[in-house]
Amino acid sequence: MKKSVFATLFLAVALSGCMAISPEEAADVAVSAKSFLALPTTTSALALRVEALEDQAKLTYGLVGAIAKAQGITATDARDWAAEQDPEPEEEEDEPITEESPDAVDFSILKWTYGGVNGSKARLDSPRLSRLKASAKSISYKWDVGLSDWGLANAEAGALACLFVERKDGSIVGGKFDWVSTSRASRGLENVFGGYNGWTLSDVPNPCTIYYVVIDRDGRRRSNVISATWSR
Repeated sequence: MKKSVFATLFLAVALSGCMAISPEEAADVAVSAKSFLALPTTTSALALRVEALEDQAKLTYGLVGAIAKAQGITATDARDWAAEQDPEPEEEEDEPITEESPDAVDFSILKWTYGGVNGSKARLDSPRLSRLKASAKSISYKWDVGLSDWGLANAEAGALACLFVERKDGSIVGGKFDWVSTSRASRGLENVFGGYNGWTLSDVPNPCTIYYVVIDRDGRRRSNVISATWSR
């Protein structure tokens, strides 16, 4: 038996053991995974295989990230490309802020300037965040209510993490900077510092006030907005 066949069988056994699927189904996935790994290292090719494998065997986002890393492409870039293939959601009017609102700021004044996503029409839904804290290079927070109502498993990074910063002129700008799951109560800010999809901290004082909100991938629903002071 050739070495490649041994590798495929080993992958099938491993997949069967870590997922709720039969060995036969795992073998099919293993063959698909081997074909996927042989593809040219391009973001579009990676994203297509990620989607196919997730649909076929309900691969976890953690395993998808590991496969993406092996191909030298970030999982964030792959999921960004896949998300762009979905149709644009229909616009809905945002709910006005009220005295009982859980938002730290009027959601309608947030300017979606960076990140490549416009979540300005997202409506307040069930997820709830609290206790935002910021260090120089990361933020942390508490999930009071997670993302299960959006059909996302605890470790499924299928929602968008969005950060907003208050500029010297008082405007609040920002947008998406990463993907997030309920299992993650902290996010690094590497993408913010690295200029991800236009991100810049130009004209932002240090320290500054920041705001954090999570939206679904279609931009239809959102968590509450929480706030903290950021010294970088």
